[in-house]
Amino acid sequence: MTEKSSGLMDRINTIKPLHLLIVSLALLIVVVVLAVLVAQDTPRSAESGQDAVAVAMVNGDPVLKDELFEVLYAQGGADALEQLVARKLIAQEAERMNIEISEAELDEEIEQIVSENFQGSRDDFLSVLELYGISEESFVEDARLNLLVRKLAMTEIETTEQDLVDFFDSHYYLFEEREQVEARHILVESEEEANNIIEKLNDGEDFAELAALNSIDLSNNDNAGYLGFFGRGEMVEEFEEAAFNLEIGEVSSAVETMFGFHIIELLDRTEEVEVQYDDVKDEVMDALIEEQVPVVINQLVEKLYVQADIEYLL
Repeated sequence: MTEKSSGLMDRINTIKPLHLLIVSLALLIVVVVLAVLVAQDTPRSAESGQDAVAVAMVNGDPVLKDELFEVLYAQGGADALEQLVARKLIAQEAERMNIEISEAELDEEIEQIVSENFQGSRDDFLSVLELYGISEESFVEDARLNLLVRKLAMTEIETTEQDLVDFFDSHYYLFEEREQVEARHILVESEEEANNIIEKLNDGEDFAELAALNSIDLSNNDNAGYLGFFGRGEMVEEFEEAAFNLEIGEVSSAVETMFGFHIIELLDRTEEVEVQYDDVKDEVMDALIEEQVPVVINQLVEKLYVQADIEYLL
């Protein structure tokens, strides 16, 4: 099965792009850290005869900060500098237009990221940041920048009713309500283990307790094996066929997949609904705007570059 809840890495890989701040030139989550270039209380070379800052000593010979700077700049520092210039231009334009991001808006944005991508787990959110070497403070500032970018772009975007209808027709898949089932499972290595657990369930033992004790799907065994809602095509064929053929409240027999043997309980089901434009008009507007933001902000930043007085001192 393409395990829907296969752990932290799956959560990383399925974070919604908009909430990873993917907005063209505002795609600035990870900026090359040049803090090492800031003067620190690092040792100074005694042999160089200069007042040069050394960042390392190799058998008594210094590696100078200027040398480090040259290497870092050659390996991506120019791009990092352009990112920082773009950030500055965006911030200045927002200030000129009296566009601000309130702390309440910022808190709501972060909460939405955590809620939609980490099932509300702030610990998982912080773990992902740590995995990628991003501080929480840096992420929050990037979120602020993302909101500024969106507000700036909104001042440039105009949409007609026909634009919205055309977008809905060509992007129907974004708004359709497909048939889905809600399920939980227990995953074990052998059919014998699966059958023993099924007998215990039939005798009235608790599904959640059996999942915690026996399931080898460690990503959700402490959450009663809960998989949430999923549609067709999201699980491997054997698992999907079994889940979609269950009645609500029914527990499957042992279902073999490449991962092992599953005991599946169907919790709920939603039927496919034919979505009408008028029912999702606001969602269509949001989706169309988000699609246009990267193009608009690119154009805006290009214009700001032309108008700006930028002096490179490197």
